[in-house]
Amino acid sequence: MNLNELYTQIITENSRSKENRHPVEGATHSLEGVNPSCGDDITLQLRVKDGKIEDAGFIGSGCAISQASTDIMLGMIVGKS
Repeated sequence: MNLNELYTQIITENSRSKENRHPVEGATHSLEGVNPSCGDDITLQLRVKDGKIEDAGFIGSGCAISQASTDIMLGMIVGKS
């Protein structure tokens, strides 16, 4: 598999993933981001307790790259301060 195929596979898998695509119950933080030039509209939600991110999720729509990058980012921050 070449680098372009790998990149495409990672973007495709993460843009379709449902793992982090959910509203966060009891969210303590929420922020909507809209890109009017392309139509991406994503709301990030976090539940933070004692300085640590207990849960993170997002809702919204957009291109595969915005959906994949949001999913990857949220997967990396849960449990962090």
